[in-house]
Amino acid sequence: MKRVCPPPGYWILPLCILCYGCVSLERSYPEIRYFVISTTDRAGASNPGGHGILALANVRVSPRYADKNFVYRISESGYETDFYNQFLTVPDLLIGEELRRGLGAAQIFKYVLGPANQQRADYLLEGSVNALYGDFRNLKAPAAVLELEFFLHSEDRANPGIVMHKRYLKSVPINARSPEALVKGWNEALGEIISALSADLKALSSSRAVKEG
Repeated sequence: MKRVCPPPGYWILPLCILCYGCVSLERSYPEIRYFVISTTDRAGASNPGGHGILALANVRVSPRYADKNFVYRISESGYETDFYNQFLTVPDLLIGEELRRGLGAAQIFKYVLGPANQQRADYLLEGSVNALYGDFRNLKAPAAVLELEFFLHSEDRANPGIVMHKRYLKSVPINARSPEALVKGWNEALGEIISALSADLKALSSSRAVKEG
């Protein structure tokens, strides 16, 4: 009896189909990680201190840094964004919350109100984030950079206007090019800025109290 041999390549297609069913088509992508900016716990005292009411306006962030993605500066005019390392929410909300908590704990004013509070205040503080990035221009000396600018307005109807303008720039060296180290640097920078702002507000409050007295 004559044997019939299959043509060359006869088994290739069934074998490919069989293998296709055994191979997982799932692709592995890097996991997105989320972080928050949080200074050292600044819980306020149970009894409010200070005098007057301070209201905080919504913090404005430069369009360069307003997104949740981390921003890295890699050259004098070159920047990169990192989709896989992000803030948990937009940075204006994170920084605004820390400002309110920090200034409240400083007890310069009797009350520190958030933007949603409609209570009439004695002062209005407007804050802007001018810089928020990881500085990796020098790979041997990475740093966390944060710059905030503030305008303090008197809400006194008899004498309204700007009574203080301050800009604070902090560049905190970090020990690694990692998101954890970068966030730790931002936390330190924001804590230092809040401390400096509190000192300036306290000095202003004292000088105005002396003049009024």
